[in-house]
Amino acid sequence: MENFEKVGDKLYLIFTDLDGTLVDENYSWEKALSVLEEVKNKKIPVIYCSAKTKSEQDVIRNRMGVSHPFIAENGSAVYVPKGYFGKSVGEESGDYEIILLGAKFEEINEDIKKLKEKYKIKNFYSLTSEEVAEITGLDVESAGRAKKREFGETVVEADEEALEELKKKFNVVSGGRFMQVFGKGADKGKAINALSEVYKKFGEVVTVGIGNAHNDEAMLRVVDIPILVKNPDGNWADLKIDNLHKAENIGPAGWAEVVKKFVLGE
Repeated sequence: MENFEKVGDKLYLIFTDLDGTLVDENYSWEKALSVLEEVKNKKIPVIYCSAKTKSEQDVIRNRMGVSHPFIAENGSAVYVPKGYFGKSVGEESGDYEIILLGAKFEEINEDIKKLKEKYKIKNFYSLTSEEVAEITGLDVESAGRAKKREFGETVVEADEEALEELKKKFNVVSGGRFMQVFGKGADKGKAINALSEVYKKFGEVVTVGIGNAHNDEAMLRVVDIPILVKNPDGNWADLKIDNLHKAENIGPAGWAEVVKKFVLGE
């Protein structure tokens, strides 16, 4: 267990959304930095559970110095650093072992193309990196990474009829400003359950889930301690979940607040 350690007799797993949760609208985690460093020093896994792509999360992991598994594209795939658990837990690809749950991007994009013949749909694939940068506030290089989806697609805007057609075959959820389309076999909750089962082989696990938006609902429904941080407007997402805890602070500040309370016991 050199990659992770217990707190007392329990192994805490922090599953966290990124945008609006651990990072703010300026893509900063400064207000969570000191708590994040404490968690890293104690070898408590911080596991991203985000709509972001593998390419995007790789960059954030490097910048934060986080080396644990992560969940990409709304639960479509779990990426485990090769050898992390001491034995293979998924299909090997580069530096990772992958547990696949979702549909391929090509299948989703093909359906979107067909729907565009009848309805208005604007999705990341149809935009240039410069256009995605303008819409999201990302720099052009980061926007290019956001376009590199393997198991889902980001829809910027669409006719309601087009979304209803997509829902017949795929999951379509609101991720804040945009909609995420991904395979029905995948969601954040299913990915968390799959990864948690591997950790459970090392002892009793306590799962903490931290999010801010409606697309975090599947995550928050399966964890032991579900938590919402406030959004910049000062409100919480309207989710009806038993035992849901609400941070008093916004984004990364809220993240730090609840990790100190529920994980570090401060």
